[in-house]
Amino acid sequence: EEAELQPDKISRVESLKIASCGRLNRLPQVLHELTLLTVMEIQGCRGLVSFAENNLPPNLKKLRITNCENLEYLVNEKEDNKSKSSTLCLLEDLEISYCRSLMSLSSKGHKSICNQLQLLEINQCLKLSCLFSNIKFPITLKHLRIGGCPKLEYIAQEFEETACLESIEIMFSGIKSLPRGLDKLTHLQEISLDSCSNLVSFEESGLPTTSFIAFNVDGCGKFGALPKCMANITSLRHLSVCDFSADISFPSEGFPVNLTSLKISNAPKIYRSLVEWGLNRLTALQELTIGGGGCSNVVSFPEAGIGMMLPPSLTRIELFQFENLKLMLSEGFEDVASLKELVINDCPKLTSLPEKDMLRLLGHLCIISCPLLKEECSSDKGREWSKISHIPVVEIDCKTVIPRESD
Repeated sequence: EEAELQPDKISRVESLKIASCGRLNRLPQVLHELTLLTVMEIQGCRGLVSFAENNLPPNLKKLRITNCENLEYLVNEKEDNKSKSSTLCLLEDLEISYCRSLMSLSSKGHKSICNQLQLLEINQCLKLSCLFSNIKFPITLKHLRIGGCPKLEYIAQEFEETACLESIEIMFSGIKSLPRGLDKLTHLQEISLDSCSNLVSFEESGLPTTSFIAFNVDGCGKFGALPKCMANITSLRHLSVCDFSADISFPSEGFPVNLTSLKISNAPKIYRSLVEWGLNRLTALQELTIGGGGCSNVVSFPEAGIGMMLPPSLTRIELFQFENLKLMLSEGFEDVASLKELVINDCPKLTSLPEKDMLRLLGHLCIISCPLLKEECSSDKGREWSKISHIPVVEIDCKTVIPRESD
């Protein structure tokens, strides 16, 4: 009850949590007197449908709303309210999760309700169809994370040149494309897109080339083409392209040569082109992960007959799901002097490893679901045992073989 709250006794409150108050349909006005209140969490209040304008504490910086099943809007704008200000203007960190009725942040979208926002995270809001309605994307936003919003097709039409955005992470959502102007985002460092089945491609504007560090696309079945400017992104260090359209092709200009980690899975056209282009041209590459889905013709790694060589800078290699891989050839490992970790998973026909000299600095070998190779690596009569006996840590099917228990 409003009358039971005494502002003078709680005036120094800095954080507040309201949970499981099913009949709560508005925040008490007394919160406006709590000038030190900067963090608030509202959880499991099914009576909340929206917040009226200027209904939040005046200096609130962080707001977390979870499991408010009837919340439709963060702010319900009134037609007759001509005020341009809103207490939401000070909000920097906003997280909304498991609010299945949420449709948008603002009912009309006439105001920049979050013009100081730096972090926006929205998860499992099944009816969310737009973020900011008619208003522009907040230029102060640094981190955008969206997951489990199947009706959200667009996050904005276009990014402004002054936008501060540093990371975009979208998972299990209905996004069809990203806004135009990605190349204008001089602070953008990372894009991660996971299980967005409607995503087709990016706009032709491409990607920033100065600060962009990480690009991950995973499980986006309609994604048909990597951005054309990939080779020009000299700042890119981490690239992961997994489980998308079988027709996706290798960028015609090549890959960014400064990559330090590369992961490819279920992308046979990219794998084939990368091998022919010259994987060894990635002279800074330290971690290489390749999944062999769709590469049924690959029987050796590195591939014999085409002179495939590995970058000398590699410290970790992981191979998985090569259904017909039989041999690992020493020739391609000749320049790899720094390899510390080798992981081989689900290669049922593999029987051999590179020669011992190629694995001399290896500190960790992990073999999973490779029955023939497991047999050959047996310490009793395995032909490959002599190649691995010097390695400090060897695991086969989640069992530590070296060091032995008796050791």
